[in-house]
Amino acid sequence: MTTSFATAAPPTGAATSSANNFDTLRLIFAVLVILSHSFPLTRGSNDTEPLSRLTFGQVTFGNISVWAFFVISGFLITRSWERSPKVLKYLKRRVARIYPGFIVTAIVTALLVVPIAADPATYTPIPIGKFILTTLRLQTFPTPPLFVHNPGGPVLNGSLWSVPYEFWCYLGVMTLGLIGLLRRRIFIVVLFALVIALHLYMDITGWKPAGAILGQIFGYPPFWAAVLPFYLAGTLFHIYGGRPLLRAPLLVAAALAVIASVFIPHGLIVTLPVAGSYLLMGLAYLPWLHPLHLGRFGDFSYGTYLYAFPVQQLLVLRAHGNLSPWLLFAEAAPLTLVAGALSWFLVERHFMERSSQKRHEGILVPERQPVLNTGISSQPELELIAISKDRTP
Repeated sequence: MTTSFATAAPPTGAATSSANNFDTLRLIFAVLVILSHSFPLTRGSNDTEPLSRLTFGQVTFGNISVWAFFVISGFLITRSWERSPKVLKYLKRRVARIYPGFIVTAIVTALLVVPIAADPATYTPIPIGKFILTTLRLQTFPTPPLFVHNPGGPVLNGSLWSVPYEFWCYLGVMTLGLIGLLRRRIFIVVLFALVIALHLYMDITGWKPAGAILGQIFGYPPFWAAVLPFYLAGTLFHIYGGRPLLRAPLLVAAALAVIASVFIPHGLIVTLPVAGSYLLMGLAYLPWLHPLHLGRFGDFSYGTYLYAFPVQQLLVLRAHGNLSPWLLFAEAAPLTLVAGALSWFLVERHFMERSSQKRHEGILVPERQPVLNTGISSQPELELIAISKDRTP
């Protein structure tokens, strides 16, 4: 008889709010971002990153993390919109989730990290106008040369590039919902297939359109080709039924497909959005992971994501570049988790409460009852980490 995850009961005494593993997965992936970045930030490349070696240089833990966050976001944000398709309420929640933590991170890094990391001979104050404009656009503000002797290159926060893509996806869900296309399954399926095909074409041919003016506004097209399939995969998982779609035999088949595609050139570009996304949603509802419930004390994953890169760069600077990747990870992970917790308790949760979001649902938040990049050092296109969060009833 076919096994369905939909009927798997949570452990005895488990609350409804902990009957999924979104909190747990998001925090795990946030920590994996730290691990993945530890290699290029100490050795200058991904060549020795564990997953990169296992997949012959095709993907890293950073890649997997960003794609996982986009899948989860596509699923939960689509569900959020369909439960409450009210534009102002929806936008208020999205802004409250993304902006406060991002703005405070920008201020902290401008006031504390930049003066430490800049060369005194070339240091100049950050133009306040550009700082405000780029921060409001969810981008990294302009700085004097920083971390110039670090192996990972002069990058202040290689994770932040992905945040605007996440916010554009929020707006995309709302737009499709308003014009009625979000309920047109065939439209989402065709769009999903076309974007995967575009990513495959780009990867095979090496074509990387700059996007000109539109690219400056909406984002670099190759980045979109890489992350959008995963967001759409989450959207499709919701509109086709969500958790009842999970079946043990299909999960096994999906795992085998992903493993086999490692040995096929460009194969992961096709299998990860389809089979990999399905596996991720299986993990999200796997009863064995319910007891971890890593979000019981708060949602630390967004802050962890926002602060990880500069924390790692500062540690490398302090050690004059003489750190192994594993030692950097061991030092950076606890410090960044503390920063993530402080971001939650001192900033994020207060704005969530003000926007009447006592329960949460979204890219970095657990599914409750109605309720990165991370560009790698100087080559952000090699690492796509996006972690943003959202809480909705």
